[in-house]
Amino acid sequence: MGRRGAKVSLRQRAGLASAVWAVAFSLLAVVAATPKGPTAMLSVDDVTPVVGQVVHFDASGSVPHDEGKGRIVSYEFDFGDGNHTREQSSPFATHAYSLVGPKRATVDVEDARGNEGSASIRIDVQPKSPPTGAPDLIPSSASTIPAQPIEGQIAIVSIILANHGNATADGATIDVTDQRPNGTVVSIGTASLSAPLEPEASVVVYSPTFVAIEVGNHTLDIVVGNVTPAETDLEDNTLTIGMTVLPVTGPPPGGVPDLAPESAVTIPTQPVEGEIVSLSIRVANRGSVAADAALIDISDVRPNGTIVPIGTSVLSTPLGLGDSVVVDSPSFVAAGVGDHQLQIDIRSVTPAETDVEDNSLTISMTVLPAKGPPRLPNEGGFSLDTALLAGGLAAAAVAAVLVATWLLLTPRETGPLEPPPPEPPDDSPPPIRPP
Repeated sequence: MGRRGAKVSLRQRAGLASAVWAVAFSLLAVVAATPKGPTAMLSVDDVTPVVGQVVHFDASGSVPHDEGKGRIVSYEFDFGDGNHTREQSSPFATHAYSLVGPKRATVDVEDARGNEGSASIRIDVQPKSPPTGAPDLIPSSASTIPAQPIEGQIAIVSIILANHGNATADGATIDVTDQRPNGTVVSIGTASLSAPLEPEASVVVYSPTFVAIEVGNHTLDIVVGNVTPAETDLEDNTLTIGMTVLPVTGPPPGGVPDLAPESAVTIPTQPVEGEIVSLSIRVANRGSVAADAALIDISDVRPNGTIVPIGTSVLSTPLGLGDSVVVDSPSFVAAGVGDHQLQIDIRSVTPAETDVEDNSLTISMTVLPAKGPPRLPNEGGFSLDTALLAGGLAAAAVAAVLVATWLLLTPRETGPLEPPPPEPPDDSPPPIRPP
């Protein structure tokens, strides 16, 4: 007969169960103590762009974990065509693809404790559609600012460029020349079409600034050329306007304007190196008559002392006595980490000013490094809630181990002897006895 299986006592069962709970609590303590990394999210405004189209990438939907204590400090974009950004604090990026085909764009996000997450998106770059027509750019109208400059005054030409063709113009140049009263022809300079111009659309283009020299009637010639794709109609590419330069005289009767840049802010306030920035400038008229026009020059004094012109903005509408207006500067790239000084100068006010001492304003701009800001000391460790949870689970695991050890290793107490189980009946036949 086979032996019956040994019974497991209640004490042993409890010990084994405690050991299992000890392992479970230990695993939970490890999981609770491990900081969770951020969840990256990536979207684009167009997943099927054409070659050369600017695609806007957005990772602002990325979610920091650990109840928000592991905040995201840097984003790095890989556009999938060999181009990528450096680590930056902004969750936005732009890129234009130059080759047709599928691309896998990826963003890597990092939180303040060094935990990382990534997300990707497929982008299918399409070829440009062949043009079905041709652009036809026309300088439909133009005027000088100021309309009648005083000799020696700085002026600029405002040109309205229209596309009367049936295809978008991707680029063009606009040459401006000045034929002075004595017959001398002087080049003012060349302006460019900075953005594509669709059919039946128009845009204002400004010439380079120039000095109004020689009193009398001038002739300004405006010629559009180098249109891309090429035009077929070139007969309307030229426009001629007149400009009268006035002699220098005393202040006009009734008073003069007095323009001052009262305040200015950068957008964004603290740009990251490589980010596009614009300047919002409030200009006020403190004089006694309206100002018809003015030019605002902006330059950037970088931390290394280099002075870089940002560009010129135009006040092209009259600014009444006591009024103010917000003027935007040309956009520029924040280059050079550190403290910058932005210089704002108003000039070529019409009618001419007599008080120019308040025509300048300097503001500070701090450019941050592309990598995210330094981590705060409190963000390098675990949160209090996480530490308490992990500590509690670890304590429970230790207690379970001790209970299991005590139950399994403590000798079982001797109890009263139990009678053995009854023997089974003997059903074998009796032995055969000899006769």
